[in-house]
Amino acid sequence: MSQKRVLLFTGNGKGKSTAAFGMLARAVGHGMKARVIQFVKAQEGVGEVLFFTRFEEVEWDHYGKGFLPTDPESPMMEKHTQAAEFGFEEALDALESDEFDFVLLDEVCYAASKGIIPLQPLVEAIVDAGDKIIVLTGRNAPQELIDLADTVTEMKMVKHGYEQGLLSQAGVEE
Repeated sequence: MSQKRVLLFTGNGKGKSTAAFGMLARAVGHGMKARVIQFVKAQEGVGEVLFFTRFEEVEWDHYGKGFLPTDPESPMMEKHTQAAEFGFEEALDALESDEFDFVLLDEVCYAASKGIIPLQPLVEAIVDAGDKIIVLTGRNAPQELIDLADTVTEMKMVKHGYEQGLLSQAGVEE
């Protein structure tokens, strides 16, 4: 590995995590040791988890409870915040560790934008991280993360199967 890279996938369109998992496949193909930490999402039986956790090079953990309540004052928000706090500590450790060549923080942008994880310590940890590939995903990426990344892609939704009544499907959304 020659230098630190920070890549960010954001926007309202489908494909942010999918793009990040494609990068994870490349990293594993090159024999890199990877750490994946998912915020917000609760689905553990989705295809990417089933696939990538087969590899000893990949450590993967979920720290999400599913969709966030629309009301930030909802009593349900506490369980989301608590799960995110555990994940945030793991994310900071992964960014600091020399053990990992590739760190994917899935939905971290959304978690930060909703205030369930603190933004400034995340920014500092990314700045201080050694030479590794860091991939950040999620809607509503805070400007500080956009400024920090060397590559930013915004996914734009043009059309989505949900609008036509298509349900979540293994191999597509799962």
